[in-house]
Amino acid sequence: MSDRVYDIFITHAWRYHEDWTRMGELLDRSAGLSWRNFSVPWYDPALDPNTETGKRLVDRWLEQQIIPTCGIIVLSSVYENNSARKWVKLEAELARRHNKPVVGVPAFGESAMSPEASQLVDRVCPWSAEQIIAAFDGTGPA
Repeated sequence: MSDRVYDIFITHAWRYHEDWTRMGELLDRSAGLSWRNFSVPWYDPALDPNTETGKRLVDRWLEQQIIPTCGIIVLSSVYENNSARKWVKLEAELARRHNKPVVGVPAFGESAMSPEASQLVDRVCPWSAEQIIAAFDGTGPA
């Protein structure tokens, strides 16, 4: 890997998720990879994202997490949770708005993402830090 530090946002939908934790561990264990996790699966419970003001604040907070990154990872297993879909879609939309690559990763142990989740991403990668980083660098398979 390179000397570059990769700032990465991993989709989360406001709570810790097994694959979210697993992805962080995978990236942490990757030899030679320096990365920082820009996804924080927490928000102020006083903010109600179901109100206009709350949604605007939460959207802005997510956008501020995504802007400085080299890209986002869409975890298929997070997307497949019905209550998380709107957040994952928003995260992918914010990444696109700021020209960030959107890399999809199937649920752990699976080889493919659902067709609907696949539409949110530029590329699908397996659970491989090297291939995910190559996708962010634009050198991985399309």
